[in-house]
Amino acid sequence: MSIIFNETKNYCEELLSNSICSNYQFHNLQHTREVYRNALLIADSENLTSEEKEILAISALFHDTGYSQIYKGHELVSMHIAEEFLLNIKYKRDRIDAVLNCIAATIMPQKPKSILEKIICDADLAHLAASNYLQRMEYLRKEWSSFLNLNFSNEEWMISNVEFLRSHSYHSQFGKTVLEISKWNNLRLLEESLAIK
Repeated sequence: MSIIFNETKNYCEELLSNSICSNYQFHNLQHTREVYRNALLIADSENLTSEEKEILAISALFHDTGYSQIYKGHELVSMHIAEEFLLNIKYKRDRIDAVLNCIAATIMPQKPKSILEKIICDADLAHLAASNYLQRMEYLRKEWSSFLNLNFSNEEWMISNVEFLRSHSYHSQFGKTVLEISKWNNLRLLEESLAIK
């Protein structure tokens, strides 16, 4: 990766570590690092160029920086933070635009167009296929309770997660062939838990 990538990584990690994000249980530095790693993992399976990988990596690092200022609508703030920083370090305009498009693609409901946008969307929601999915969802539940004042009973939370998993689809080839299988396993676990109650 380039010097620009290293400057970006340092900037984003410092921003996420020294803002309200450090109090978030889910949307924190750990999540950003996971999205970054997942994005590069998926990128390797899609045979991207080094330039495309750099754009993707920078997008992953910036995609949740808006949480440092606002919770709802954080993606637009993330785009502003990214554009300001990347212009300041003289990143090429066409690459900045690609980064901004990737961040915009993560807005729910996701509607990615390019392969880079598809990859970052899948990387952002790769936790749906993780073996620790249920634990990760508890972190999100606590975060929503603390910062959005949204509170769910156990059953309401499980139903909400079942509905989301049923409606979600991965976009990249890796997502469709690898992540989708594990996600459906997590869905079955949730459905079985609800059936027991």
